[in-house]
Amino acid sequence: MVSQANSGHLGMPLGCTECMAVLFGQFLRFLPKNPRWINRDRFILSAGHGAPLLYAFLYLSGYDVTLEDLKKLRQFGSKATGHPEFGVTPGVETTTGPLGQGVGNAVGIALSQKKLASECNTSEYTIIDNCTVCLCGDGCLQEGVGQESIALAGVWKLDNLILIYDCNSITLDADITVSQAEDTRQKFEDLGWEVFEADGHDIGAISQVLDQCRVLKGKPKVVLLKTVAGYGLSVEGTAKAHGAVGLKDGAEAKKKWGLDGKEPFFIPEETKRFFEKRIAKLQKAYNAWAETFEAWCEAEPEKALRLAKKANVGENFFQSFTGDTKPQATRTCAGELLNAYAQKVSIVLTGSADVFGSVGNYLKNCGDFSPTNPNGRNLFFGVREHAMGAILNGIVYDGFYQPSGSAYLVFSDYLKPSLRVAALARLPVWYFFSHDSFAVGEDGPTHQPIEQLAGLRAMPNVHVYRPADFDECAACFQRAAEDHEGPSVFALSRQVLPYVSVLCKEEKFEGSCHGGYVLLREREPLRCVLIATGSEVSLALRAAERLGAFVRVVSMPCCELFLEQSDEYKEKVLPKACTRRVAVEAAATQPWYRFVGLDGFVFGIDRFGQSAPGEVLSGKFGFTPEKLVEKIKEAFGF
Repeated sequence: MVSQANSGHLGMPLGCTECMAVLFGQFLRFLPKNPRWINRDRFILSAGHGAPLLYAFLYLSGYDVTLEDLKKLRQFGSKATGHPEFGVTPGVETTTGPLGQGVGNAVGIALSQKKLASECNTSEYTIIDNCTVCLCGDGCLQEGVGQESIALAGVWKLDNLILIYDCNSITLDADITVSQAEDTRQKFEDLGWEVFEADGHDIGAISQVLDQCRVLKGKPKVVLLKTVAGYGLSVEGTAKAHGAVGLKDGAEAKKKWGLDGKEPFFIPEETKRFFEKRIAKLQKAYNAWAETFEAWCEAEPEKALRLAKKANVGENFFQSFTGDTKPQATRTCAGELLNAYAQKVSIVLTGSADVFGSVGNYLKNCGDFSPTNPNGRNLFFGVREHAMGAILNGIVYDGFYQPSGSAYLVFSDYLKPSLRVAALARLPVWYFFSHDSFAVGEDGPTHQPIEQLAGLRAMPNVHVYRPADFDECAACFQRAAEDHEGPSVFALSRQVLPYVSVLCKEEKFEGSCHGGYVLLREREPLRCVLIATGSEVSLALRAAERLGAFVRVVSMPCCELFLEQSDEYKEKVLPKACTRRVAVEAAATQPWYRFVGLDGFVFGIDRFGQSAPGEVLSGKFGFTPEKLVEKIKEAFGF
């Protein structure tokens, strides 16, 4: 495959062939005709550069992957993508490639299955008893997300998780000793893991260790698999074995393995017959499980219905909560709405990177997830934003829960790689990011977000919501609950904001559901439009009062959602004829020029903040009605 594509990695595929042969030929329980069977063993290739090896075994195992797909590795339209992609290739559980993400995904999937087993299994029927297997490399565990994730797996005692660590002792640049000196066994033991070792080129040894891992309870398990990268090539065991350098050795290596050195994509008849028997055996095992499942469905109809449960709340569920007119921070609004959502939908979970008390997304009376309480719906990640993102992705990949996470907006940067993968895989994970502007105040510029909103809005498939009050927040929740095609990000204020009362709650809710709407309509011929979000909506309204009746104020809690509306709707809100437009937001100005055009301007902040009370900074940075009016008059000559 790599030779045909003239692109790809050889080191891990050749070094882990025996391991994958044991996994797909003997150990894993799966059903190729039903890749999403609920009690299948989950296999995650965190070392995504080894994708050719995975695709080969998916093909041999009877998944909907053809030989033509393998011949088109890394080519446009092929199921054999450069790195594994969820939703593209049957049998691929998660999108991997950025190293370490798969480790976090595996922890999330194992957690999801722990919860599901606790909800579904009874003393008479065991419906969920699978395991999650993750194959990772040195790079996955050098990445911070990998380290954070294995620490949490140990805390949570996820004994349905097996991590296979491909210890080939090299990285892309050099021998592992130039960048790593830790005692790997000791580290895993200290983190609460059961540690095994095996020769990665001894099929019997691998099989024996994996069988031990399946039955051992109480801890997650790691297998330190000693392998040789690029096994069989002249560059085996060296950094050069990672890439395509060894292609010139292909013919000779095949001869060493007893294969035809000249025939590409050759599969021995013996191998074909072996996997035909293996598929039949898997089907037989599934049929036995299906009989138990059918009996369980009859005996436990309410539990059976739970498996089909989705995070749907019905049309305009959140509208019933509008009308809370008291001034409050939007983080408080979001916390109340999330709790209402969780009471309505039992599969809603939430987690926090050590800021539950500050962001306010803790689910009341729902318990905390732990080894002794797998039914708990609050996940404590500690100060581990990156792992939180990867683990939440894993939960969503598994398909049984609707999770969310929280952090401060400025520290969304710590989890951006996980969020990007969620966007790429179109995972409907939610995030609550509070402290959304320099109004954070005294904590200073390290905690005052500037460029974060721009970065999040630049990411495809992400909806960024920045509501101005409770009514807008409720509408944003409604749209997020209906959106199953990507992440939803809520940027929320720490400071108390006034309730916006210039429009009735019904019209605010409906308008916010379109991403942007006319909040204050002009009473004279239109000469200027102010566009604002979140905490700056009230600022724009006060400026409009001072400017006169010719000003329109548009609230735009979600730019991406507004851009998805019809041209007719967008024209009604932002008429092309009115070019005097001002965007008002306490953040970087860059995203707003598409709305204000060349004749408008953006009233934002393109510098880092300072340490001072928020109200002092508002004056210093010019975020006052007086300063905004002055800038508008200066720009447009009013």
